Amino acid sequence: MAMRAARGLSILILLFLAWANVLAWSSAAQAAEARRIATTDNSDYFGFDLRSDQNVTIDQCKTTCLGDPACRAFTYNKKAKWCFLKSDYNQLKTFNGAVAGKVVNIDGDPDIGAPPELAFFPNWMADQAQQYRNKLLGPAYDKPTEGMAALLNAAEQAVLTGDHRSAMLKYEAAVSVLPDDGQLWLNLARETLAVQPAASTSEASTLPANSTSAAFNAYKL
Repeated sequence: MAMRAARGLSILILLFLAWANVLAWSSAAQAAEARRIATTDNSDYFGFDLRSDQNVTIDQCKTTCLGDPACRAFTYNKKAKWCFLKSDYNQLKTFNGAVAGKVVNIDGDPDIGAPPELAFFPNWMADQAQQYRNKLLGPAYDKPTEGMAALLNAAEQAVLTGDHRSAMLKYEAAVSVLPDDGQLWLNLARETLAVQPAASTSEASTLPANSTSAAFNAYKL
């Protein structure tokens, strides 16, 4: 009973601290908001093709994507000089000689320093949080076929209708694509905490554990 109460208190404190960290980061970043392209060499955002442009440079590919509100990503083939614009994206795939780019909304993440250590948070919970992260990034987790925009829209709609379980699953899928997004982890923590455990299952213990883990991962980011 005491352990359950301690975990419940930890979740609430972590949710507040993670929310405060995200709020501080957002406030610091507001002045730097802009659309820019983040690229990854030898990679491809497979699928979600919008259209393609031939005989262009990678800078022209970036400019075209940034100028099109429907473009959220692209794959540029350096040898063929083809730019494949994408309406959405999910997992990166290896593609030698290609450059994968995606549109991000913050131009330069402000450095607000590492979060302070949490004296009340035991090491075994921190290890549990890392294991949860590893699970969502590992090969055993079924990677989403939807793009990020579709995942987030579905999660938001589920939140609005009170379907916390569906929202949790969508945020888990989103985190598996963007594991370094603190806001996604925070949203996952909140929705997991709101899910009603299924009867005759282990969810009464696993859901609070996952919520704590997601909140801690949000706090660290």
